[in-house]
Amino acid sequence: MLKAKWMGALAVSALVGGSVVSAAAVNAKSFKTIVDSESDGVMSYMDDNGNIWCSEDNGETWLPESDYEKEIPVSAIEWWTYDEYKTWAEQEKAEMQKMADEKAVVETSEGTVVWTQEMTDEIVAESAQILEDIKNGMLVSKSVNSDSKGMASYNPNDIVTIGD
Repeated sequence: MLKAKWMGALAVSALVGGSVVSAAAVNAKSFKTIVDSESDGVMSYMDDNGNIWCSEDNGETWLPESDYEKEIPVSAIEWWTYDEYKTWAEQEKAEMQKMADEKAVVETSEGTVVWTQEMTDEIVAESAQILEDIKNGMLVSKSVNSDSKGMASYNPNDIVTIGD
């Protein structure tokens, strides 16, 4: 059950951020976990027999948890601790400040750009918000599937348990 909760919340957080769906979305007596987003929601519930069912389309179709995990394998994710992220962010801030001071030319997804103080300030502010989120219980990944450019987040507050 924990894995189903975790997968749902992770997928929701990584895509758009979570919101709760009503119990009417699933025709079952015993709701254990429902996590949804405003689009392409990921949900799971436990039926009366203890079977876990998962849906990625806001409850239109349901798969047994084992089939869902085969189709969408859970990534090995390493989460930042507060202290680790704080240290990393401070190192990145120093490096970005140096780049801004030197007006470094860098390649980005938008092409070649001169690194500016504004770019440094924007990323430092984003890092400060992420650090605050981690402090408040958010889990933030170091990488997803060994890709350090991707990041996933998971907020335990996005998981809701609804009793029958």
